[in-house]
Amino acid sequence: MRFKLLGTLTGVLLASSSAFAQQVTTKAPFTVTIGGSVRSDFGFMQDDTANVQDREARLDYRLHLKAEAKAENGLVYGFDARLRNNQNSAGQTNQDVVGADRKFVYLRGDSWGQVQLGDNIGVATQLETATPNVGIGQGDVVGFANFGNYSFFYFDRDTFATRITYVTPRFAGFQAGATYTPEYRDTGRGNRRGDSDVTGGNYKDELEFALTTQQKFGAFGVQASAAYLTGKEKVPTRGDFAVLSLGGVVSYDVATGQTIAVGGNYFDNGETNKVKTARGTAETTGWNVGVSYTVASAWAVAANYTENLTETPGARDQTDKVFGVGGAYQLAPGLSLQADAAFFDIETATGLKAGKTSNEGTQFTLRTRVDF
Repeated sequence: MRFKLLGTLTGVLLASSSAFAQQVTTKAPFTVTIGGSVRSDFGFMQDDTANVQDREARLDYRLHLKAEAKAENGLVYGFDARLRNNQNSAGQTNQDVVGADRKFVYLRGDSWGQVQLGDNIGVATQLETATPNVGIGQGDVVGFANFGNYSFFYFDRDTFATRITYVTPRFAGFQAGATYTPEYRDTGRGNRRGDSDVTGGNYKDELEFALTTQQKFGAFGVQASAAYLTGKEKVPTRGDFAVLSLGGVVSYDVATGQTIAVGGNYFDNGETNKVKTARGTAETTGWNVGVSYTVASAWAVAANYTENLTETPGARDQTDKVFGVGGAYQLAPGLSLQADAAFFDIETATGLKAGKTSNEGTQFTLRTRVDF
């Protein structure tokens, strides 16, 4: 369900500390939409990490605010934001702090595509074809246990920074886009903080390019995507920024509202964000495959398998492996129950029990999710 406010809002392009700041935009009718989700998670784990508890709980809520208008010439424009509680700090006080990770202005036209300006994910994430998963995500795990450097996705996926993005319209099932990020994972005001080209982050002038396609042949569907990310190093101790991501999924409609999907992803992070050493720089690659079965507005199940390989000059290669299964059940409109089980062997994990060289274990996650 969405709650909409129909009215007239006035934007201001010029601001001043004066109470008499002049408004220089004209009024326009906006449709304001408010929605979101609340996710209550309970995790139970058994692994080889030393001195950790075997259970954990968390609450993650996200509020989506969107204001959109359409001009007489067909131009669609507006503002998009997502507010959520802080999940990166310990303690209830910090987790009750709400911030907006996504917040950007957009302009869209049917014939020329869309431009986004502000804090957002890049085009590689927006146009990505992901390995089939449902609910919590199976191999895309909630990190209650110690997963070391394991990743289900390529480096810098689904991260927020101040960016400019262009996405084309879809032509014959194909769509492309590009993103420019001045400062790696930065949300502006760098000069006010005293940052420079050698401080405030490891990279600058980050570029993303992505291409995707969606095709339908009767009951069969095909999705695929390719993306490349690069950037300039700001510090000489970090490896070159060069990331490749590929994904593909084939689906089949068994019956109306019932779909089985099979697919996978591959990524090559190269030496991105790795520390350079006298012997060289480590490199990371990863791949995953999965299958899902979905009954629309009722239930879904999925399973996937992932491997990450980290090759470090002068040291042994390390492999992280995760096999995940899970499902979701719609208890009522907007209310779902979800569960995941992950079985893992993580060689990049640290802080292990005496005598252990990898973190072998299991993690079970239960989630109650409300969408409104």
